[in-house]
Amino acid sequence: MNDGLDISDGNIIFPSGNAKKYYKEYFDDTTDCTNPYEEDPKDVRSISFNPNGDVLNGNIYRDCIMDILEKYNV
Repeated sequence: MNDGLDISDGNIIFPSGNAKKYYKEYFDDTTDCTNPYEEDPKDVRSISFNPNGDVLNGNIYRDCIMDILEKYNV
């Protein structure tokens, strides 16, 4: 099967999403592949605030940001 994808050192495709659907014959079903680029939602490295102060099921105008982060990690 040639879909115009040439093999090179930089082509890394993980078995998830559309890749799992369209390229399943290239993946081994018995091997558990983890994607090092997939982020853990519990490992918060940055946050974005809405203009009204909403963030992570809280609001910085009503609650301390540290309290919001602690509640998120539970």
